[in-house]
Amino acid sequence: MRDTGSTTDTLPHFSPPYDWAAVDAATRGAGGAILKGLLGEDLLSRLNAEMDAYYAANPDFGLPNTGSEIYDQFHGLRTIRMHGLTEKLSSGAELIELDPVVRWAERLMEPVSGAIRLSAAESIDIGPDEPDQYLHRDSDSWPVVPIMDAPVIVNAIYALDDFTLENGATNVLPGSWEWEKERHAEKHEIVRAVMKAGDALCFRGDLLHGGGANESGANRRAISVSYCAGWLRPVEESLLNVPPHLAKRHSRRLQELLGYTSHDATRFNGGVVGLYDNQDPRKAIEDAERE
Repeated sequence: MRDTGSTTDTLPHFSPPYDWAAVDAATRGAGGAILKGLLGEDLLSRLNAEMDAYYAANPDFGLPNTGSEIYDQFHGLRTIRMHGLTEKLSSGAELIELDPVVRWAERLMEPVSGAIRLSAAESIDIGPDEPDQYLHRDSDSWPVVPIMDAPVIVNAIYALDDFTLENGATNVLPGSWEWEKERHAEKHEIVRAVMKAGDALCFRGDLLHGGGANESGANRRAISVSYCAGWLRPVEESLLNVPPHLAKRHSRRLQELLGYTSHDATRFNGGVVGLYDNQDPRKAIEDAERE
């Protein structure tokens, strides 16, 4: 691969109306694409305002405290992250069940999973002087799951600020999902996902990537929404963030993305997982609706 320096010219870019067949092909091949203007101005404005309000009311919230020093460094000691977006942000549910992106995720994982679910939805505010994040694959959360032609996790990183070379535009390694796990990236292979606020980087989660160093003196804000195969345990435990008495307020589709459904793998000659009282987990919501 030639030296791309700090450009994005090896990541395909798409403008609305999006050619989703081409987006799918780019995700399966290069590993990802930048979709310009995926978030409308109204949703973008609401998300930023709601996050500003939440942080103002919770000034000590969000710095890493996972219990693992290594993982806290990976998350970024100057980076504020927020989970549970459906309950913390009024517009969080709208973003998580954004129809074209959910359908994209379903198509990419259809060869390996009968359904998808939310793996994690988190806001990411990279603070000033945060160094480059470790290059990683999101699929490494499940280290014994092999990398296949079809991914088991996909991710959409929505830029809520402009992503620049100075403030931490995401580092991406096009094609790296096909690399041997032991292979290390060369500097010239790294592409920067420079984007305008409202753009999104959509990619397969087995692609090497990582947040860039923030040398701008101000925070760089994004929301990352990842979806995984329905038979995997997700990164974020949504059933605790959104218990049945809260989940009943949401749409059926969002409930299923949060985990209120079993996964039927019988078409793959597998079984059913995620049962509740030997029934579909929707029973928990139905019980809550009767209360």
